[in-house]
Parts: sequence; structure tokens; C-alpha cells
Amino acid sequence: MNTDAELDSKSVRTRKRVLAAAARVFRQQGYAAASLRQIADAADMQAGSLYYYFDGKEALAEAVMDRGVAEAQRSAEAAINRLDDAADEIDVIVAAFSGHLTYLLEEADFAVATLRMLQQTPDAVRTRHLKKQKAFGRFYGDLFDRARDAGLIDPFFDLSALRMLLLGALNWSPEWFDRRGLSADDLVAQLGRMLRSGLNG
Repeated sequence: MNTDAELDSKSVRTRKRVLAAAARVFRQQGYAAASLRQIADAADMQAGSLYYYFDGKEALAEAVMDRGVAEAQRSAEAAINRLDDAADEIDVIVAAFSGHLTYLLEEADFAVATLRMLQQTPDAVRTRHLKKQKAFGRFYGDLFDRARDAGLIDPFFDLSALRMLLLGALNWSPEWFDRRGLSADDLVAQLGRMLRSGLNG
């Protein structure tokens, strides 16, 4: 007989499988065209069983988008935490973008699904999710502010525009990155050099 812990663990694994399947389908189909049956098929389960884990397509879409943002920030923060005490504020930005990029390339379905679905989801879902995106933006805004205050970013740059340009390119990287050319590590290294040499003039 399964223990409560075993049942909880199985439920968590199944929920993760459903989310991964939903991200894959939403990435391919967008929110409007995706169906619960397609998601259930991708998760190898009956469509009705999805309701044990999520209330419906809106809830699934919101969970996929929220995970995309939360995990990207978690990866960025983890990369920052691995820096040593000698790191300066540009090193911190480079680390954040590197962690973020690594997550995007490893979990491309969540990243691209989030970008493709946002304008298709119901207003309430979009409004709640945008608050989380804005919080992630403030996380990066703080990093750029600190680098500017330390004299490491040329005053020529508008920090809000700079941040949005860089994040826009970064967030679409799963769509244009070709693993047959540069490796992910190579791309991260090039990103770091570009930021280091380009921001302080």
C-alpha cells in the first residue's frame, strides 16, 4: 500500500509531466489553438484526468507562464550566488544573464510558450502574470542601477531601454539559437564579453 509521501511524490511528478506537456503544446499551437485533449495526449493521460491537477486550460496556461518567469529568475539568482567576492556589478549582470540564458535554452518550451501565449490569454490571467514579469524586470533594473551607480555603465545608456533590448533578445534565444554552431557555453561567454566591453564605453 502506498504511503501518503509516496502518493504526494507521484502527484508532484505527474503535475510536472502535465506542465511540461502543456508547455510543449502551447509553444507549438499557441493558447487559442491548443486543446486539453492535445495536452492530455502529450502527457500520456486521459483528458479528464487533467482536472485533478488543474482547473482547465486557463489555469494550465497561467501555471506554464508563471513557471517560466519564476525559474528564469531562480536560475539568474543562482548564477549570481556562485560569484566570488571579487565580482563587480557588471560581473553580477553577466552572471544573471548567463543563468537566465542557460534556463531558457534548457527549458525552451516554457520560455517560448510564455512569449507566444501572453497576448492570447484571458485578461485576468494576463494581468496577474504581467505583475510577475514586472517584478522580474525590477530584479534586473536593480542590477543595472547598481552598475550605473558604481560608474560601470556609460551614462549615454537609458537603462530601461537597455534592459528591455537585452531581455528581448535573450528571451527569444530558444527560437534563433542553433546548437550546431555555438555551444550554449560559447553563447554565454560571448554574451558576457559583449556586456563587459560594451556597457562602459
